[in-house]
Amino acid sequence: MSVPSSRAAAALQRFPGRRDGHHTDADGRDANGCAADGCDAGECETSERERLLAEALLELASSGGSGGTGAADGGHPKPAALAAHARRRLAEEGRRCETAVHLGAGPGDGPAPYGFSGERAARLRLTERELREGPATETLRTGVALSSLPLTEAAPGWPRYTPTALEAGVRAVHTVLLPGAPDADDAGALEVRDAECAPVAGVLVVHLLDAEPLGPAAVAALGALARACALGLAHESAVRRCGELERALGSRVVIEQAKGVLAERRHGSVDDAFRTLRAFARSHRRPLHQVARDVVEARLLDPPFQRRAGAPPYRRGR
Repeated sequence: MSVPSSRAAAALQRFPGRRDGHHTDADGRDANGCAADGCDAGECETSERERLLAEALLELASSGGSGGTGAADGGHPKPAALAAHARRRLAEEGRRCETAVHLGAGPGDGPAPYGFSGERAARLRLTERELREGPATETLRTGVALSSLPLTEAAPGWPRYTPTALEAGVRAVHTVLLPGAPDADDAGALEVRDAECAPVAGVLVVHLLDAEPLGPAAVAALGALARACALGLAHESAVRRCGELERALGSRVVIEQAKGVLAERRHGSVDDAFRTLRAFARSHRRPLHQVARDVVEARLLDPPFQRRAGAPPYRRGR
């Protein structure tokens, strides 16, 4: 579809100096920051990698609207995004690998959240869970990351995991810690604590298909991605916890209202009213705050919530 001449002219005014489809801004630079008359290919590539890394960091650090929820078996969009970004970053440097993210624990009694970037990483995650040994298990236990550790048949510590990983084509593993929340009592915190290390929320595992160590730039990028993901998880945890507190406060308010309504209706004390509410909720297997709301909104008027006659109204403090 052709562009109207007025729009084309406006585009040329916004991006002057180039008429070959490679638009530049008013300073003569394109979207990658390159000069209009061209630039070094390596500089363009580096600039593009930096842009993609910045976008990945922003995505991981934000709550993303997921609310901290995931699949019933523990699959979670945030670890999955970290695994994908980590693999993509290493692929840009020519490294063949698959990645997985293991979080230390799930909210409440739920499964530990995870994410992975490929079938090989998915199989090895299940292997670690079944065997209770491997790079993620050790890193979560000790709080110490593994730096491009080569895998050999004689590797100590993982006698069952190592042969499985080698058979899958993995030649080395690298792990990156996801820093955890400082408050161990936070119900939403996804963390594992060790006596001699800082709290750990989880671990990013890189399954390298060759034994060459990762370079400093790759290690730094992976660390930044992991920290951004941990920040995003903490944000989701805080949002979830805030929602729980708001719901708890709302339930408490309506229960107090119901106690007052029932005490006035039955000419009794608020303690008697609360016992009546609690007994009814237990016998009918209903949440207490739902029963309380029905009392406040006059949907429960039958015994034991009927109005009593003949006695003076109950007044607090008399």
